[in-house]
Amino acid sequence: MMGNGAGQLRSAARSVDVPLTADSVARPRLVYGALDLAPDAGGDDGYTAIYFIVAANSQLGRVTFEGLDAIRAARGELLPYDINPPRTRDDWVFTVDDSPWLGERHNYEMQHYSTPLAETHQHYAFEFHDEFAEAIAEGIWLDIADPARPYARPARHPLAKLDPGLPSDRFRSASGIEWELRHAPGSDAELISGSRLCSQRLCQLNLILDGHSREGASIWLRTRNGHTVSRLARPWPGGELGRHEGVAHPEDFEDPWEAYLASVAQRRREMGR
Repeated sequence: MMGNGAGQLRSAARSVDVPLTADSVARPRLVYGALDLAPDAGGDDGYTAIYFIVAANSQLGRVTFEGLDAIRAARGELLPYDINPPRTRDDWVFTVDDSPWLGERHNYEMQHYSTPLAETHQHYAFEFHDEFAEAIAEGIWLDIADPARPYARPARHPLAKLDPGLPSDRFRSASGIEWELRHAPGSDAELISGSRLCSQRLCQLNLILDGHSREGASIWLRTRNGHTVSRLARPWPGGELGRHEGVAHPEDFEDPWEAYLASVAQRRREMGR
């Protein structure tokens, strides 16, 4: 699509339906990194986020990221992308199609870390009154921050581990490993809706080893371009163990999970446990 008068090709940006609308005049704040800015504030550890004023009620809104690779901000009243289809008045979050920046980041990651980004990440753009921010990430999540502790991690977040107080079922694998299954609260419809922005943890499968419970893997739900997929994945850097179309149930991953438990049992035997 032709862009400015110089005849340069410009990438197209599509609006993203998000639950909060940023105030059209108030300036945002971009916080990058993990430096603990208030070590005596009871766990207010810094992490990357965009803070903004919510248009409807002047609350402190926040954007956090899934799988963040890169982030930047610039001065300017207009996004340097063609909005297609045309925007509505409240649109302020966009994804950029055919993004050269995503291509650059993909090439960099492949060259140095053999980590592909093209199929998993998107180029997001956040437009404010006189400036805009951009990010390469797998997903985003919006919530209301506590103004008294703005750097505190969200009380509820789809990427957080499930509350250990949730009901769980305990099992023993054929290889002798004990494990427990914990389901995320919320209906399938709610989880699918949330998965359009950020991966949602459907279930958490915890290993019970030496009297301690820890996450062995989780089933994650993600919807992109109307296509919903469930993945069984170990915590980083464990990787993906299985994939299923639509909303999966634990039994859909029985074979790869049992194979993983057998490998855990074998390693423990080799260690004399």
